[in-house]
Amino acid sequence: MMKLSRFAAGMFAFAGFSGLLAVALAAFAAHALAAIAPTGDQAVSWFHEATAFQTTHTLALVLITVVAERVAPGKGQRVLRIAAGFMVAAVVLFPGALYSVSFGGPVFTAPYGGVAAMAGWALFGVGAWFASRESHMDSESHGED
Repeated sequence: MMKLSRFAAGMFAFAGFSGLLAVALAAFAAHALAAIAPTGDQAVSWFHEATAFQTTHTLALVLITVVAERVAPGKGQRVLRIAAGFMVAAVVLFPGALYSVSFGGPVFTAPYGGVAAMAGWALFGVGAWFASRESHMDSESHGED
């Protein structure tokens, strides 16, 4: 049985809330949004894009967190945890901007969310590479292959 770190528990709790919110907002967009948003049908389109992004990157957050929990503590795990943090920022900033603009609000956080998503994906790759190198070096020091 694997015990979750506080970090993982927090990331999973955030992911659960984010997934719930994405589904609820997608349902809201499908059934009521066009009639009440000042941007009408455009709001539905923005919500569709936002909920798709939110869902995809929430799942990425879960994946990164699971991988971070499975690797030994070290540089790889630290980079993976930073990648997860960037995914949290991406899930908040990019969809948040699209939800906001649907009601005439500001959209300025969208580029920051996009950059955070790209950084999160890049750091996921880098962290996995570091973890692999650390694991390989550890197995060599113990005479394993």
